[in-house]
Amino acid sequence: MGKLNKILKTVRTQGIRGLKRAADFERGREAYLLAERGGNGGDLRIAHVTYYLATNSGDTVLSQCVRRTLLLREPVSGFELIPVRGAVTAQTLEKINAAGLLVIGGGGLFLPDTNANKVSGWQWAVSAEQLAQIDVPVCVFSVGYNYFPGQEPSPLFVSSLTALLEKSAFFGLRNRGSIAAVRALVPRELAQKVCFQPCTTTLIRKLFPELPPHKTTKTVAVNMAFDRAERRYGNRQEEILTQTAAAIRQIQDRGYRIVCVCHMDKDAQFIPYMKAAGVRFEIEDLSRCYPDRVYAFYNDVDVVLGMRGHAQMIPFGLNCGILSLGTHDKMKWFLQDIGAEDWYVDLTEPAGLADRILERFVTVHETERDRTAERLRAAQEELWNITMENLEQIRTLRQTDANR
Repeated sequence: MGKLNKILKTVRTQGIRGLKRAADFERGREAYLLAERGGNGGDLRIAHVTYYLATNSGDTVLSQCVRRTLLLREPVSGFELIPVRGAVTAQTLEKINAAGLLVIGGGGLFLPDTNANKVSGWQWAVSAEQLAQIDVPVCVFSVGYNYFPGQEPSPLFVSSLTALLEKSAFFGLRNRGSIAAVRALVPRELAQKVCFQPCTTTLIRKLFPELPPHKTTKTVAVNMAFDRAERRYGNRQEEILTQTAAAIRQIQDRGYRIVCVCHMDKDAQFIPYMKAAGVRFEIEDLSRCYPDRVYAFYNDVDVVLGMRGHAQMIPFGLNCGILSLGTHDKMKWFLQDIGAEDWYVDLTEPAGLADRILERFVTVHETERDRTAERLRAAQEELWNITMENLEQIRTLRQTDANR
């Protein structure tokens, strides 16, 4: 009955096309996971705690990008994929200890209300006692501190975070804002272990050189997020969404094709606001898609106005222009890291919002278009260099551990 209810819900919310897409997604699961478990012919097996296949396309893409990044410097025989939300059991620990390295991440795993639990206080419900039973090097890679305004870290989270940091050979967070937040919570003697490991989605063009060149198509995509809407918008949701839709209408009037892109099903809740503003648009639902389709879509988009972190970092990684629509610190933190705070529009200040979005769009992506493209490529190169240095450090730490 549960499966029937799921099918009926999909038809009700997404129509027959949505049902077909969900079916295609399920049919491709085994082949995709078989490929993702593969290595590069080496002898190291890596246990990877991750959202390896999610209804949020950003998580699926990120998971693949982490593995592709690790393959650049490690001789890997294959990956043991461990779901973030899965219960950590004796069997889980056995699988981890049978590998040569445990990688946790990436993603905004330091968050209390996704996979809420009383074991760790963050998304992977692993206890300090279970961490102590892991006897392979632990690598926290490209993880973010994703607490929303109004959310405070619990004593359980702080103690779990401290235990994880003590256990980790490498502890890389995906933006410097997350680094500052985590360092403020842990003992001073551990704080310096926390380092910067950019989100690997920002490196897609480097990780997948076989991708075709980015196209110029006069297409603008917009993504709005609706999970935790009360934390994102407060009591001004209608005003913020109406103003944002009005800005999209003005961008359309400048000759752009508009696409409403959904990384999750809930993102489609922006559609009525676009219709009310008189926007002519297409819909691209990436919520149940494999990475190749995500890459193909963004490769044909000029600029993405995005509210989700991965509706900005994935396009950035494919050399698309971006304009961040922010209600969460993580959006601003990413731009601070790449020296691009002028690519940010604060949605929490609704007064004149439509005009501010349009002004930023015109300045950054029309008036300064060539300069913006150069800045993006230079920033990506810097993030790539940092990542290569980190991979070398991980390789050295692992070899040192193996020689003990």
